[in-house]
Amino acid sequence: MAYTYRGDVEFLEGCNPALVERNANEFRRLRDLLLSIGPSASRAAGKTDWVSENRKPYDDRLREANELITHLSGGYDKAQSALLHYARALEIAKSHYSDGLRAEARLKGLVDQVADAVTDTAQRAEPMRQWEDLRGTTGFLDWVAELTVDIDDIKDEANRAHDDASAAFGRAKRTEEEARESCAASLDAAYKALPDFRGGGFGDAKDLLGSIPALRAEAAQAMDDPLAKLAGSGPKADFTRPVGKDDESAALRDIRLRLTQLPEAEDAYWSTPSDAQDRREWIAANKEIIKAAAERSGLPADMVAGIAWQEIGGQWGWMDDGVDTIRQLSDGGWLPWTPENLPIDRLASPPDETSFGPIAIQVRRGAEVLGYDPENLTEGQRDTIEAALQDPGQNIFIASEYLKMLKEESGFADVPAEEMTREQRQELAARYNGGPYWQNDQAQAYGRGFDRNLDDARGAVK
Repeated sequence: MAYTYRGDVEFLEGCNPALVERNANEFRRLRDLLLSIGPSASRAAGKTDWVSENRKPYDDRLREANELITHLSGGYDKAQSALLHYARALEIAKSHYSDGLRAEARLKGLVDQVADAVTDTAQRAEPMRQWEDLRGTTGFLDWVAELTVDIDDIKDEANRAHDDASAAFGRAKRTEEEARESCAASLDAAYKALPDFRGGGFGDAKDLLGSIPALRAEAAQAMDDPLAKLAGSGPKADFTRPVGKDDESAALRDIRLRLTQLPEAEDAYWSTPSDAQDRREWIAANKEIIKAAAERSGLPADMVAGIAWQEIGGQWGWMDDGVDTIRQLSDGGWLPWTPENLPIDRLASPPDETSFGPIAIQVRRGAEVLGYDPENLTEGQRDTIEAALQDPGQNIFIASEYLKMLKEESGFADVPAEEMTREQRQELAARYNGGPYWQNDQAQAYGRGFDRNLDDARGAVK
């Protein structure tokens, strides 16, 4: 019988339907923006009465513009529809995946009653594979350090949990796979339907825009149009490709450039703020950087300041380095435990979940913000990310961008910074602490703590 394992669908943990929907909304914005041009183009064609040798080229260009609007808006409409369908399917697939995790947790509890994982291979194995090894006649026999009860006592219940997990993971896999294939085909069709309108003697439209004062004035006026950017987003940024193994992060380069125009940040590597007054002074000393980072991310400055208030009283920077070293040694096989199974709870996590900097950010989250591939970091990239997180100025910008990413996953992604409510700020703080598990007790307590200290943080950043 063919089973589906957690590893086959584990990528769903990193899939976020809200972000897919946000991208769909961006395509819809572009569609609506294009359609809003239509009436003006029609008036220019039908209500401009003049005679000249240039009248025919004028009419031809207007006709071409209208055709371009029609084809582009149609393509964007198809793209937004395809992404919306995929977002809905992702929600269903993630629900099936959660069912599988619950079944897997039941199975793990049963397996732990009868055996202890000793080898690195056993510790890293999924509960489904662990059970298959236990109930089989072959496998890594040293997996079992001690039998405390007869395996037959749990066999029926463990088999049910095993099969329930496989079935749920299988449903998740099929749901996502079918929806992805359909979405990719629709996006490809939409792309191929777009007209090819390359031409002109300038390399970039920005060159033309900068050379004609009237166009610059029109562009400045258009910035106030609600369709100029997606509601709730920060300032528009240039598209940047994912960072390759030998490339420099464009996002990190931009952050460093912005910091050259700001006061030097106050550090907290050797001595962290220990009380409210210390926190207040740290935020006040770095308020210009906090404000600049928040503006770049489209967030209220007090949101970033409030997270700083929560985080800067944590452990010292040199302690982060120590935790990272232990996890790296464990991951490299120098210790008898995998990183996830280290005997001290505070240490038991993969190396890329180590947090660095005054506003604590995990390496993998920093990688996502800066455009690196968290699953395939080179040693040099990891060193670059750690150094950026440990620099207080860069750390503030990265933390702010991560908050922006989390806001885009929320139900208030379209709410502008100046309209965010206190309750929305509290939820965003809980998301910062808990990630996908922001509704659990720990993350909710963090959110409440953020709210209690928000007024103090707000006063410090003024």
